[in-house]
Amino acid sequence: MEYLPEADLNGSYINESERNVHVWSSMVKACSHDSKNFFKKPTLGLIAGCYIHDGWLPVSMLYNWLDRIMRLEEPEIGNMALFRCPMDPRKVSFQVGNIACPGGPPLQNTPTSMVQEGHYMIYRYNKELNSFVPVWPQLITAKFKRRSPSPSQTCTPSPSRTLTRCCVVTGQAAVQRARGGNFTGLEVAHIFPLMGVGIPEWTATLSASTRAQVLTRQAADRPFNAILLRADVHSLFDDYQWSIWFAQGIPKIVRFEKSGATALKGCQVRNLRPSNLNTTAPCSMELLDAHLTIALLTHVRGFGKRAVAGFNATLL
Repeated sequence: MEYLPEADLNGSYINESERNVHVWSSMVKACSHDSKNFFKKPTLGLIAGCYIHDGWLPVSMLYNWLDRIMRLEEPEIGNMALFRCPMDPRKVSFQVGNIACPGGPPLQNTPTSMVQEGHYMIYRYNKELNSFVPVWPQLITAKFKRRSPSPSQTCTPSPSRTLTRCCVVTGQAAVQRARGGNFTGLEVAHIFPLMGVGIPEWTATLSASTRAQVLTRQAADRPFNAILLRADVHSLFDDYQWSIWFAQGIPKIVRFEKSGATALKGCQVRNLRPSNLNTTAPCSMELLDAHLTIALLTHVRGFGKRAVAGFNATLL
């Protein structure tokens, strides 16, 4: 596990002001805070963080998000356990080693319980010991370049405009006129970026079946990989400041940082379920789910700092 010098056991970390939920390792390690491996000192692992908007962050959703950005030593379904910390763990004088499990039960993995603001530690349930054991999870490597606008001559615009004729998020509709709709201010957004076709950093997040949908640029440049968005919402979508989470089958907008995609406050996702689309070629739910995974790896994982070549945003 690698360490970044933005913070230490007693300090703040980059993007901390953008979050009110912080998830930490349940172990403390002696980590070097410089490139020469000098001055090792006790270090907590920062696993993830996010901001609760409008009081809505189901516990089951947080567990799912963590499962997408990290791996435990012995992965088993249901063996992850989050415990609420009574105080900021950086204010406790921990020594190198395991951190005793806080009192009380872990957060129950249900869609009806909501996460509260604060600090949490993650443990793993050991069936043999019948107890929760400390962990230092391995974060999934993720390096994504910023998305670039697709050329205007791509194939998707006309077919995709006919799917909803309005922004699927804000509801802003194209102005109707005799010679055809006026789509000024509305843009077709690719769900999976065309620049990511064939690039391992992008395709590694996809399942085999989803990867098959975007094997080539021509295959990816189709209506199933597109949604109609207002221009500013499109830019925020390409920056992964918001994504779509299907809460018990109902699509909902999710934002990850305090200042992220503030223009979408109060907006609802429209016409995304196949049953609601009057078309034989709805957008791909699998690609939308892949967009969410990349958003989590970009804004929730570790520091929430975009990774670039030569930079690993992993743990504190």
